Amino acid sequence: MRNRDHPMWRAALAGTLVLTLQACATVDQRPVASAVAEQPAVIPFTSATVSADGTINWSAPGAGQVTVYAGTDSAVSDRTKPVGQGDATGSLRVSGLAPGKRWFFALVPDRGAPLVIADRGLHLKTIPNLRDIGGYRTADGRWVKMGMLYRSDQLDRLSDSDLGAMGDLGLALVADLRTASERSHEPDRVPAGAEHLMLDVVADSKGSVGGDMRQAIATIAAGKGAEMLTEANRDFVSLNSARSAYRTLLSRIGAEGAGPTLYHCTAGKDRTGWASAVILTLLGVPRETVMADYLASNDYLRAKNEATMATLGALPTPIARENLEPVLTVRAAYIEAAFAEVDKRYGSFDRYVREGLGLDDAAIDRLRTALLAGVPQ
Repeated sequence: MRNRDHPMWRAALAGTLVLTLQACATVDQRPVASAVAEQPAVIPFTSATVSADGTINWSAPGAGQVTVYAGTDSAVSDRTKPVGQGDATGSLRVSGLAPGKRWFFALVPDRGAPLVIADRGLHLKTIPNLRDIGGYRTADGRWVKMGMLYRSDQLDRLSDSDLGAMGDLGLALVADLRTASERSHEPDRVPAGAEHLMLDVVADSKGSVGGDMRQAIATIAAGKGAEMLTEANRDFVSLNSARSAYRTLLSRIGAEGAGPTLYHCTAGKDRTGWASAVILTLLGVPRETVMADYLASNDYLRAKNEATMATLGALPTPIARENLEPVLTVRAAYIEAAFAEVDKRYGSFDRYVREGLGLDDAAIDRLRTALLAGVPQ
């Protein structure tokens, strides 16, 4: 920790914030440091995360010091009172902030452009797979903005308090990727002021993923759930209804003046998972990061899935736990099947976006301008 006698430090330590700063080893920092020196608009952070307990970790090659500010708006517009400061690589634990709010943190380096991050998960009990898909670094050094795009599981089970918390996100659009049958049986609860858009991804499917629940249950009970979801992921690429739904979603997200958007299905892992993979890949996020975001559904849905497993014995036609588990979770092989289908049908992801989803250069540029912070290194 630097300069303990500095007035900034005395003020911070005298308050209710608990700070822990430390330095650690980093990889070769010369390319990033050089880019920061040549272009002040470059975001120097190569990694930055916020955990549920308020711990912030970062690495910013090329910076000397990083000052941290907190705010409940996604821009952290008030940067008059820092909550801490550290070296180019550091860790900071912040406590004492008002509860019941989603806090964003602006990491402001002394060289280069600032970065705003937050805990990706919203941690709402009745919608456990609600999370921000921002806060990821692209291959060219830009960052996906936070507070703009959210993915989630079903919204029909929202408690009043969780619905109120969702209202604080300022959502302009809620896109429902489910079938008409799902929407009818489990209608969404949507925050006031948000447009409700229906985009049935699997409307053209003739199989169990198209809404035939009896066929789906029979397939799962027979131990073929993994095969069913593998084929479903191929459908997300090949079906006309899927391409139309994802095209509309991307077009609305990239429209001029578009506000924060939430898209969801039932578990928030399959149709929603491919939507997230498409968006992040289009923005330039590396495949391994896209995969990590996809597989994170297993962690966010763990308690919900265990509760579902506990009811198996009460079903009219019992399903063995080992047969249901592949359907309640995600596996790398599922989404790899979707990417393989992209390559098979279009030859590349870029051609899938342009020919399969019908996005032209202008639409792609609008998405990247709206959702990316910083400039390429």
